[in-house]
Amino acid sequence: MKIPLKLITPPGFQHYDCTSCGDCCRGRFAIVVTQEDRDRIESQGWTDEDLDLDGKPLFTRHGDGFQLAHRPDGACVFLENNLCRIHAKYGEPAKPVACRMYPFVLVPLGDDVRVDVRYDCPATAKNLGRPIADHRKDLQKLVKPALPENAAELPPPPLYGRVKLTWAQLSRVTETFERVLLDVSLDITRRITACVNLAAVLRHPRIATLEGEEFDEYLEDVAAEVQSTAAIDTLRRKSPSGPEHVAFRQLAGLYSRYDRVGEKAHLTKRLSVSLAMLSGKGAVPQLRDNFPEITFDQMETETGVPTPEAAQVLERYLHTHLSSMGFFGPSFYGRNYLDGVNSLLLTYPLICWFARAYAASEGLTAPNASCIERALMIVDHQHGVTPLLDIPTERFRTNMLTDRSALRTLVIWYGS
Repeated sequence: MKIPLKLITPPGFQHYDCTSCGDCCRGRFAIVVTQEDRDRIESQGWTDEDLDLDGKPLFTRHGDGFQLAHRPDGACVFLENNLCRIHAKYGEPAKPVACRMYPFVLVPLGDDVRVDVRYDCPATAKNLGRPIADHRKDLQKLVKPALPENAAELPPPPLYGRVKLTWAQLSRVTETFERVLLDVSLDITRRITACVNLAAVLRHPRIATLEGEEFDEYLEDVAAEVQSTAAIDTLRRKSPSGPEHVAFRQLAGLYSRYDRVGEKAHLTKRLSVSLAMLSGKGAVPQLRDNFPEITFDQMETETGVPTPEAAQVLERYLHTHLSSMGFFGPSFYGRNYLDGVNSLLLTYPLICWFARAYAASEGLTAPNASCIERALMIVDHQHGVTPLLDIPTERFRTNMLTDRSALRTLVIWYGS
């Protein structure tokens, strides 16, 4: 079977290099291993004494496969002083593919493979290190072990409903969203509302009848239209409706979850948090360790459109995920293109919501870049990753909040 080899990295503004913080090895993820990973690690001769396994196996079940064992505190058994013992003793290629990949994600698109990046990694969120393109050589080595053999044959998901476009056409649609997102003549909130409008306009059945120059001209026209509309948008703040507000808070509660591998569920605490998020009154519950003490009223106050410094972080996050095209299809619960792009746009008010908590705790009148960085680390830890977002109730909630009117309201309410 053909393996796609053409690697496309994110634009040069996104950087990354591992800072050895050890966060990704402390139970935040189940480190799923392939059979090849298992055979290689078992052949390395690690003993119970080496790893302090207390008689437990080196691998534990994970669905139909296996994952590396973790210590009671959630840390990987190979973590020592924030460093991987496999890496230290045998080199980076000896580690499991999942470890070598993080925080990168490979997205197959026909003959291309685009590179996405996870922002729950502190180095990615803070934009530390080299441009992603500098990692091309190492990423190229991971294409074959990380992707299925038939990756190049995967068909493009629908634009919406039963409307199908080619991979090339979906790439052109993505470029149109990027054009709108990067229109620096508009502030960041107006750019997001323009993208919301663009997603709605593209649901017109006419798009399926266009090809070649007509297709490109249509995209040019609709992009110009939503940009001109955004330029005169007053951004009138209107509180989300009661059901929308409740659904949004509950979704924020889900995104805030931080479950360590092997940790027992604290059902009483979860119920308490759920009820507090449902009511939206008084103090915001302690959503995770070190979450700021803040009231729901403080989260709803007007803060103004994010500053240029804060907007740059938001733009970097959204642009990287857009350009990777990992926001729909197999990379995102099998959703069609426009449902996926709307879910990505919904992260904007979610990030702003969490950033408001950090800003208030520091006595700031509006979130700064650091607040945004911490907020997107929370949101991106769950977005497209947790299976909870794919259960029927959460799909219904997301569909409700990504309706054009509801999404526009949320973007303006929390983004201004």
